[in-house]
Amino acid sequence: IALCYTKSNIDEIKVISLHDLTTQTDIGKLAENIAASEALITPSVLPQLIDLLMKLQNKLKEPIKKKFYIHKTFNTHVLPITNVCFDKSGHRFATGSYDRTCRIWNVEAGVEENILRGHENVVFAVNFNAPNDRIVTGSFDKTAKVWNASSGALLRTFHGHANEIVAAEFNVLNDDEIATASMDGTSRIFRVETGQETHNLVGHEDAIISARFDNDGNLLLTGSFDGTAKVWDLRNGNGQHLATASSDCTAKLWNIVGNVEKTATMMGHTEEISKISFSPPGLLILTASSDRTARIWTLDGTCSQVLSGHTGEIFSCGFNYIGDTIVTASKDNTCKIWR
Repeated sequence: IALCYTKSNIDEIKVISLHDLTTQTDIGKLAENIAASEALITPSVLPQLIDLLMKLQNKLKEPIKKKFYIHKTFNTHVLPITNVCFDKSGHRFATGSYDRTCRIWNVEAGVEENILRGHENVVFAVNFNAPNDRIVTGSFDKTAKVWNASSGALLRTFHGHANEIVAAEFNVLNDDEIATASMDGTSRIFRVETGQETHNLVGHEDAIISARFDNDGNLLLTGSFDGTAKVWDLRNGNGQHLATASSDCTAKLWNIVGNVEKTATMMGHTEEISKISFSPPGLLILTASSDRTARIWTLDGTCSQVLSGHTGEIFSCGFNYIGDTIVTASKDNTCKIWR
């Protein structure tokens, strides 16, 4: 949940993690614990908090949607799409492309809302922050940029990588922090407001092609062409599960509490897997592949659905924040919405 407040005449947002919320959680005790540790939860706000927590818990009790069908197709860029992502509301999504732009689309209206221009090479990574008011892009021009998601104004450019940036995303709990991954074999953490580089993560022996924060914002997972995935502890955080995907056509699920242990292998794609992500509740896994399909998996490694319809390789995919809608982006220059 996000708490909105005003400090020194400036609107600010503080995010409280509820990743441990389950259908069995005692809402009254949870609300009391949050109020005890958070000064913004005053006695007058507490009833609103309890009501919100009950709504979120009821949402968890709803049946998980496991079947998706094509809802809309967007003809997006002239040149191939490289990546796609929803904002947290699910009302918009962003695409990156070889045409050096990032474009923002309205899901329901089916129209383009904005074009972000400024990169000098391929835009390969796109990601919204949690409040949905900023977008980070990563480019083959070796820079990352943060933009105002409404106006399209460029807010800051981040330098430091020696080769192409192929992944960039906001910290899920701190939108003043972004992570980037590069073909130079490093991943870096930057502060958005100051542009300061706070971490340079060195350890892979080849290009890093993926970087993802865990749900608590304390760990960073990187995947590399050296055949390994690494978990970096940024602030003494604790992770639980991670999913990896490979050019060997398989995806794997790992438990990283204590000793790292493989819990499932997902086999079915006939060509390399280019993207993998969890559904928001963490009970489904979505993969995109060069075999022109996306697949939905359960945590035991069973494929529950194959999403077919693209005529080219699928570069990217993702769930919306609720988990009832999927977006896929393909080399056929289209994006598809599945519901």
